[in-house]
Amino acid sequence: MNHLFAKRVDKLYTPGPVNIPERVYLASILGSYHHRTKEFSEILVDTLEMLKPFFGTKEMVMPVHTTGRGALEGIYSNLFTAKDRIVCVANGKFGEMAVETLQRLGIEVQACFEGWKTPVDLHELENLIVDFKATGLVSVFNDTSNGVINPISDMGRLARAYNLLFVVDNVSGLACMPFNMDEWGVDAVATASQKGLMSPVGVSFVAMSPKAAEVCKANPKRTLYVDFIDIRKILEKKGETPGSTPVSLILSVHEALNMMNEEGIEQVFLRHKAISEGTKAALEALGFQLYPSTCKVRSDSLSVALVPAGVSAKKLVAMLCEQFHLRIGTGLDAMADQAVRIAHMGYCYPEDMLECFAAMECILMELGYTECMGKGTAAFIKKYKALINQR
Repeated sequence: MNHLFAKRVDKLYTPGPVNIPERVYLASILGSYHHRTKEFSEILVDTLEMLKPFFGTKEMVMPVHTTGRGALEGIYSNLFTAKDRIVCVANGKFGEMAVETLQRLGIEVQACFEGWKTPVDLHELENLIVDFKATGLVSVFNDTSNGVINPISDMGRLARAYNLLFVVDNVSGLACMPFNMDEWGVDAVATASQKGLMSPVGVSFVAMSPKAAEVCKANPKRTLYVDFIDIRKILEKKGETPGSTPVSLILSVHEALNMMNEEGIEQVFLRHKAISEGTKAALEALGFQLYPSTCKVRSDSLSVALVPAGVSAKKLVAMLCEQFHLRIGTGLDAMADQAVRIAHMGYCYPEDMLECFAAMECILMELGYTECMGKGTAAFIKKYKALINQR
């Protein structure tokens, strides 16, 4: 027997990949479609149509055969050239990654609000846009390094006022929280399959405004692999993609979207909100401190918190996995031993979080926190029910 099947698989509370429903797994193997057939084309087109409400757009949603990082790099290379000047919000690890990606592409970029505790100041951002003579604005919506939500709607108003191309990384927020691309004035958005879309890793989706599409057409330096004009043209003409479509991944996302539509999109968002608020209440009840303290709006995709004094985040995470087969995340980079990151995105329900906190209470008791039993679970369910019942 393959050793991978000889032990119990860990339940995931990590900020991607996430747990995958059995329906989604089964959907990926039920049909051995060729990617150039009418049958599969209908599934692909239906998948892209079902994604539109989650993007908050009436524009075409396009598949990209890559992870979210690749899709974002494709957006930057399609929309920006060496003549552009980009202001990039860098108040989290994935904002910092956007800065690095733009620099490697030879695009002039000004990072702002650096440091994972720094909230976006709109007045300061406007001054920077003017002083830098910016032509574009880039931001993460939901950064999983610190659980910060950036004010995309307000930033979109600035982008429109100064005629900037506005690009947003929504890899970890889509299908967990409302996002309104058209209303908020966003020109290009990327997401990926392995987070709120509760599917395996490997395919991404991008939506673009008409303005962004026109800029793409005029850019002779578009990359070959991710060429949104080529992707759009072949989708419109044939309902296909330029390269070999990852059929099993599209089937997975298609079934995940069916599940969310059955639940109801607003109910999906409410479930994430209630679980998020319950999780944060449970962490605080157990002596954790929500991170960063300066955060104005916290993520509904995950919760980030500093561990209690004297506790090693790495040890806590390891013990939870070893003893209970539950896998949460430590902090990233310098925060690795100081913080935990608990995701509640996609296929996650209140019973999952009660299991997580019951196990965490056992570990904390073993580490010397003898008065913690029941506190996290009680705080979670009280907050969760309060939010669910008021709707």
